[in-house]
Amino acid sequence: MGWGQAITTPETYTVGTLVVDLFDARTMQLIWRGVGTETLSDKPEKDTQKLNKTVEKMFKDFPPKSK
Repeated sequence: MGWGQAITTPETYTVGTLVVDLFDARTMQLIWRGVGTETLSDKPEKDTQKLNKTVEKMFKDFPPKSK
């Protein structure tokens, strides 16, 4: 499967959920998924700060330790 081809799987997420999927470019296999959830506010600058903290927490343990 090349970059132009994708298999999609519908999933339902709560508003305020960020999902980051990292794939192996050669095999197109999912190698890591990070998920963060935060309550959104009515202030965009506050949401930006929350997003930055959520992403920082998400990647805290990345890359995963090899087995």
